[in-house]
Amino acid sequence: MAATNAVATPFFLERAITCGNAMVRAASTDNELVGSARRGEGEAIARLVDRYSSRLHRYLTRLVGEPSLAEDILQDTWLRVMDRLDHYDPARSFAVWLFRVGHNCAIDVLRKQSRQGVFVGAQENEEGEPRDPFEQMPDRGPSALEQLAAEELQAKVAAAFADLPQHYREVLTLRFHEELRLEEIAQVLGAPLSTVKTRVQRGLKLLRRRVEALGLSHG
Repeated sequence: MAATNAVATPFFLERAITCGNAMVRAASTDNELVGSARRGEGEAIARLVDRYSSRLHRYLTRLVGEPSLAEDILQDTWLRVMDRLDHYDPARSFAVWLFRVGHNCAIDVLRKQSRQGVFVGAQENEEGEPRDPFEQMPDRGPSALEQLAAEELQAKVAAAFADLPQHYREVLTLRFHEELRLEEIAQVLGAPLSTVKTRVQRGLKLLRRRVEALGLSHG
């Protein structure tokens, strides 16, 4: 289920996949796939995994800064999703619910690391907000975004992004990489909409300052 080495789905699987007496169409909506999965059609959950694992792994990697740890959290997330599928409300976006589950799994892992003394930090961040476990992580060096950057400018901007406090990286990733609406980000984080808006604004402002400090401002 590795999300970083996505393989194109064979043509015959794009048309339809037979699972027992049930047929799961590649074009099925998320809610249709969830309904099929609830009825015990294993191929439906496989479709959801295939549809969302790359995005979810990218999001988790940018949160924890370590692809291997993100992969473990990804596995835990899908196990939790399958265990709690009956709790999913079809009136909500499945993607938002999935990212919320992934967010919670990541917090559980990082809190466990914090209790074990893997990393420590202050209880409040620079904005006076309660410090999230993500923020207490050590600097793990270049992010996946930096590693993939082909040009020097992209690498420097990626470095500035990776240097942001974790709570800013998370909202900016969800907003501009995953293209979630602010309301959806609030659902993922379980935070007030006003908090999300503030973090996006402050994160962008801080990123701009750090990019300018690298001498990359235009003009």
